Amino acid sequence: MPAPARPRAGAVARRLERVVAALMVWLALTATACAHASLVAAVPAQETVLGSAPAAFTLTFSEPVSPLALTLVSPDGSATALTTADFADGVVRIAAPDVLGRGTYVLSYRVVSADGHPVAGSIIFSIGAASGGGGAAPVTDWPLVAAIWTGRLLLYAGLFFGVGGAFFRAFVTHHEAGARTSGLALLAGFVGAPLSLGLLGLDALGLPLTALGRGAVWEAG
Repeated sequence: MPAPARPRAGAVARRLERVVAALMVWLALTATACAHASLVAAVPAQETVLGSAPAAFTLTFSEPVSPLALTLVSPDGSATALTTADFADGVVRIAAPDVLGRGTYVLSYRVVSADGHPVAGSIIFSIGAASGGGGAAPVTDWPLVAAIWTGRLLLYAGLFFGVGGAFFRAFVTHHEAGARTSGLALLAGFVGAPLSLGLLGLDALGLPLTALGRGAVWEAG
């Protein structure tokens, strides 16, 4: 009795295309549904001039968040880490330092939303009157941004060209053409996966690339 015929490569490829298309649509819908958290209110509000020093700061977000790093930059440019904070239902209440003088301050925050995405920003306010000093808002760390995208590209290469290439050879072409390229892509993915984890930890905590070896960075990632 003759062996049953294999499905033709064209038919298998069309099925694979349908599966990939369905997966892409599902991912797009999931990304739309899981919008990142955003700041909706702050006390003190942006650019507010207060008559006296506040006892606490309050940040209200569009969804529940957890604080990662909270910093207050004084009029003289010095930065103080704010370590006492309560958070629930999207509201983060932060205890203010005991002594705050006159001038302009920057409250810098980095939080992580329910979907694991870090959210950063700053609130500028003054006590008594605005001053010419005060810390500047955080600037973009472009070397870190470039490193994050490099890690992601390595990870995507492993997923699409490594895993995808191996799947295509196994179920469509049934031969080893392109095996070397697929193997190199898989190696890139194995490097990119842990690297991306550490880089995201740096981004979450607002630290430079030189802090990649810290345990707290990998925990945050």
